[in-house]
Amino acid sequence: MAVSRTGGPAAGRKFPTGANYVETLQNPTLCFEDPDLKHGTVQQSPVLGPKAISGNFASVFSITAPGGQRYALKCFTRDSSTLEARYQAISGQLAGLEPAKLSQPWPVGIEYLPRGVLVAGEWYPALKMAWVEGTNLITWIERNIRDTTAVHKMAERFAALVADLERLGVAHGDLQHGNLLVAADGTFRLVDYDGMYVPALKGQGATENGHRNYQSPTRTSADFGPAMDRFSAWVIYLSLVAIATDPAIWDQLHEAHGEFLILKEDDFKEPRSSPAWSLLLTHADPDLRALAAQTHGHLTAAAPAVPPLTTSKAAPTPRPAPAVNQQGGTPSWLAGHIPQPRNAPAASGASTGTGTAAGAGFARRRPGDILAGIFALTGSAAPATLTAIGTLPTGSMAAAQLGALLLSGGALHATRRSRPEARASKARILVLRQQVDALADSVAAAQKIDQEIESLNAAGASRDTEISRQIKSLQTQLRDEQSRITVRLNKETGELRTKLSGLAAKEQQRLDAALASAVRTHIQDTLRRTSVQDVKKLSNMGSGTVTNLIAAGIRTAADFTGVRYVQGSRHGNRDAYLVRPNGYKVKVPGVGEVRAAALESWRASLEQRARKSAPTSVSAQERAAIRQQFAAQKKRYETDITQAESAARHERDQLQQRITTRLQQINKEKQQHQATTQQQRAVLLQRQSQLADATTTHGRLVTQLATARMEHRRAYGLRRYIRFVTTGR
Repeated sequence: MAVSRTGGPAAGRKFPTGANYVETLQNPTLCFEDPDLKHGTVQQSPVLGPKAISGNFASVFSITAPGGQRYALKCFTRDSSTLEARYQAISGQLAGLEPAKLSQPWPVGIEYLPRGVLVAGEWYPALKMAWVEGTNLITWIERNIRDTTAVHKMAERFAALVADLERLGVAHGDLQHGNLLVAADGTFRLVDYDGMYVPALKGQGATENGHRNYQSPTRTSADFGPAMDRFSAWVIYLSLVAIATDPAIWDQLHEAHGEFLILKEDDFKEPRSSPAWSLLLTHADPDLRALAAQTHGHLTAAAPAVPPLTTSKAAPTPRPAPAVNQQGGTPSWLAGHIPQPRNAPAASGASTGTGTAAGAGFARRRPGDILAGIFALTGSAAPATLTAIGTLPTGSMAAAQLGALLLSGGALHATRRSRPEARASKARILVLRQQVDALADSVAAAQKIDQEIESLNAAGASRDTEISRQIKSLQTQLRDEQSRITVRLNKETGELRTKLSGLAAKEQQRLDAALASAVRTHIQDTLRRTSVQDVKKLSNMGSGTVTNLIAAGIRTAADFTGVRYVQGSRHGNRDAYLVRPNGYKVKVPGVGEVRAAALESWRASLEQRARKSAPTSVSAQERAAIRQQFAAQKKRYETDITQAESAARHERDQLQQRITTRLQQINKEKQQHQATTQQQRAVLLQRQSQLADATTTHGRLVTQLATARMEHRRAYGLRRYIRFVTTGR
C-alpha cells in the first residue's frame, strides 16, 4: 500500500517498477528515512547502478550501513491490501522469539517500513531485513555429499527447525532449498517470509502456494495455517536422510541445475510411474524404506491432515578411530611376535651391571685395564728398546714394532670388550636389531594392504559410478518411453475425440439432409400430380399448345424443370427450350419466349405452393434411425478411446514394472557389492590398524637402533677406552 508524502494512505496507487527503484536508490539520502539506509551504501552493479535481485512482486537491494551492518531491502512492485498487516504480524512474531528456546538461530530479523522508499514524491513501504551469509541447501549438499555424518546432522538440524515452527504454531509457507541457508557453523537460516503464517494471521488466505517441487498436490490457498509446511518438511527430511544413508542416491535422482533435491512435482502427482519412489521404497536400508513409505503415505492427504514430522532414529555416531598405541610402548598384540632381551639389561635407559647408565661411558678402572694399559705401553716401546741395546737387529725393528702395536691393540680391544658396560651396550644393540628384523615382514605387509585398500576403494568408486550411470540411463529410458506412449495416445485419442466432437454436427446435417429430401419428394409428387392440361387456364395457352407439350413429353409440371433461351439466327429473336429433368432441352412447337415464361411461372407457383405444404421435420422413424446410427458411432469412438487409454496404461505399467524390476536388481547388486566391499574393507582396516602399530614400532626401533649404535661408538669405542685407561675418565 502506498502512502503519501505526509504518511497517509494512498490506496490503489500503482507501485514503482524495479527500474524506478534502481533510479531512486542512486540517492539514498533523498529516498530513505531510516537512518541506517539513509546513510548507507547501496551495492552497485558495474554498469547499471544499484544492483537489484528481482522477484515476482519485489526487488531486493543490498545496503551496508555506516556501522558495517548489511541489510537486504525488499522494495515492493505490487500493491497488496494486507501487506502491512501481514508483515507487522510476522515481524512481531519473530521479534518475540527467545533465542535460548530455539534449536538454532534460524530467524532473520525483519522490520516493516511504511515510509520505506520515496519515489516520485510518494512514500512506498519496504521491508528491511538483516543480510544472511549462508549457502543454499543444494550447494551445501553438493559440497558435503560424501560426508554422511555431516548430512545426517543436517537432517537432524532440519527436523529440529521444523519442531521449533510446530511448537510456535508458525509455518513458513515455502520450505525449499533456496529458503534454507546453511551458515558457516552448520545451522540453518530461514529466509523469505512472504508466505509465512503466524497465529495473528489466522483466518486469512495464502498469498502463495510455495515451490511446486516441495508441495503436496492437494495444497490450495485455503490451506494457509500452521500445518502447511508439513508435507515439505517430510520431503526435505526424507531427502537428507536418503542422501546420508546412500550418497549415490543424489547422483541418481538429483538433476544438475534441478530446482529440487531428489523428489519433484511429477513424483508427487504420478507416484506410480516415479523411479524415485521405486528406488526409495525398495532400498536395502530398512530405516530409509520405512521413512520413504511414511512420506509416500502423505501424497494424497489434505495438507491439514499431514502429521508433524517425527524422527524415530538418532543420527549415527561417527565411527570410532582405531586404538592409539601407548606412547613409546609396544602394542600388546605384538607381544610374542618380536624378540625380547635375554639376560640383558633393559634396551633403553636401564642400568648396567656396574650401575652405570647405557651410553654414560666406563665406570671405573679395573686391574686388568691397568695391566692392559701397561702391556700396551711397554709392548709398543719394546722393539725400539731392544733395538737400542742391540738385542734386536735394526732391520727387524719395523716388523717387530708392527707386531707389538697389534698385540697392544688386541690386548686393549679384548679388555675393552670385556667391560660390562660395553657388553651391555652390545647386547642392547643386538636385541634392537632382532626386533627390527622381526618387524620387517609386517612393514612390507602393511604397505601391501595400503595398496589393496586403495584398489578396493577405486573399484568401489568405479562400480558406484557405473551403477549411477545405469540408473540414470533407466530413468531416461523410462521418461522417453512414457513420453512416446503419451504422444502416441494423444495422437490416437485426439483423432477419435475430434471425430467424436463432430458427431453432433454430422447428425444434425444428416437430419437436415433427410428433411430436405422429404421436401423435394413432396414437391416432386405435387408437380407430378399436376397435369399440363391445367395450363389451359392461362390466358395465352390453348389446346393446341397443350397437345404440342404432350407430344414433346411434357405431361405434368414435373416433366420440365425450367426454360432456357437461345439467341435466334433471324430478327434478333430468342428461341425458348424447356429443360427436361434429365437435362435435355426440348423445343415445343408454338411455345415461344412469352409462353415459355408463362409455363415457367406456372411451374414456379406450383412449386411454391408445394413447398408451403411440405413437411417441416423428418419422420419420427427416420429420426430415430439416424440417431441410433450416430449413437452407435459415438459408442464405437468412446470404446476406441477407452481401449487406447487402457492399452497405453497397460504399456506404461509394463514399462514401469520392467524398469522398476531392473532398478531393484541394480540396487540389490549394489547392496551386495557394498556389503562385500565393507567386509573386505573391515578386514583390511583391522589388519592395517594392527600393522600400523607394527610400522610405528618398527620406525621407533630403527631410530633406537641407530641411536644405540651411535652411543656405543661414542661411549665405548677404542679411543674412549684408551683415554679411560690412561686418565680414569
